Amino acid sequence: MTELTAYNPPAEVATIDPTGGRLVAWAEGLAAAHRIGAALCQTSFAPKHFMGKPAEAAAAIMFGDEIGLTPTQALRSVYVISGTPALYARTMVALVQSRGHEVWTETDTPTKVVVCGRRRGSEVTERAEWTVDRARKAGYTNNKKYETDPQAMLYARAASDVCRKVAADALAGLAHTVEELELEQPQPAVRISRAKAEKPVTPEPEFEAVRATEPVADVTPEPEFDEPAPKPMSAKTRGHMFALFSDLGISEDDQRAGIAHIVGHPIESRGELTEDEARLVVDRLKAKKAEASA
Repeated sequence: MTELTAYNPPAEVATIDPTGGRLVAWAEGLAAAHRIGAALCQTSFAPKHFMGKPAEAAAAIMFGDEIGLTPTQALRSVYVISGTPALYARTMVALVQSRGHEVWTETDTPTKVVVCGRRRGSEVTERAEWTVDRARKAGYTNNKKYETDPQAMLYARAASDVCRKVAADALAGLAHTVEELELEQPQPAVRISRAKAEKPVTPEPEFEAVRATEPVADVTPEPEFDEPAPKPMSAKTRGHMFALFSDLGISEDDQRAGIAHIVGHPIESRGELTEDEARLVVDRLKAKKAEASA
């Protein structure tokens, strides 16, 4: 007679963590990032918009860590504008080049900039050309920097286009630069004194991730009016977010931990997210789903 023996599952099956261990690890990393952020936010090294805001600094540090920036580089490079993270174009270039991809400038004048790039191991060259006329037709020249430093603004457009085409994975799917998001900020019906209105505009330097020599000016405008309340999460975005969580097999408890990591602050309920925060979560989940199926 054949003897029966107990079945022992393979080690790799037995060690699967059904509770979403990666999200738990991110939550623990957020706590560590908060400690770093709290310490740095008490120093003059932290940019003005992070001073006294350790939670926001922690979110920037976590996001920076995901794309290869040190905590100090992240504080100087990552900006969150209306709930959306952004980098300066030159920081994008530095990150893409650090992964072995090529980015170079073909033409660089005050009226036309052409930037090219090639993914490591590929023979396909991506090319982006931006002119003042193109920027004007797109409505971008509302940004006063196109008057004070058009060459830098055209470069930012061309370089970021190439970086996103050549190495979106190196940027964790980051869709925006600081220069682009600045254009999307609503311009208030200004109640400004004559003296303030006549004050000249001074261009702010961009931060270069690897070799920064000057502190970056605060890019978040200080409104002179009461900002409108953030829009609550829409039913469409909510359904999209929950569907992605389901596809990825993430439990409700781990969803809250992951959301807190992404938006940079703890939450009691998933339903309390704003529309901007929910879209940020959806974008991150879509990137992880694409990564899992690659």
